[in-house]
Amino acid sequence: MSFKELYQSKKMDADQALNLIRSGDRVVVGHACAEPSYLLDVLTEKAEQYENVEIVHMVAMGKAGYCAPGMEKHFRHNSLFVGGSTRKAVAEGRGDFTPAFSLKFQSFLKTAASPWTRINPDGSSR
Repeated sequence: MSFKELYQSKKMDADQALNLIRSGDRVVVGHACAEPSYLLDVLTEKAEQYENVEIVHMVAMGKAGYCAPGMEKHFRHNSLFVGGSTRKAVAEGRGDFTPAFSLKFQSFLKTAASPWTRINPDGSSR
């Protein structure tokens, strides 16, 4: 299969992508200019369909609507570097801070997850 064919087979719209996320999943989000702001906005809009989804983010640069008061039932933010849009959630106990060295982040992703990949409690991914 060529790269173009593989790309076409995986291409989907925001709703299709977000429907792959299940309650209890861990979602690792790209950071800075790689932050999928549109997907995160739609994810926040669809909050009622999720419970206890962990959002792991190196540093949030966007709105981080999933950190807003009232989202605790749906999302739990886990930040490796606390940014302006997530600082209040972490300070108020609605989010977590996991200290990390940026040079170790790549090996973390290789062993733990990749952006928009679910990791099950048993460590397997779907």
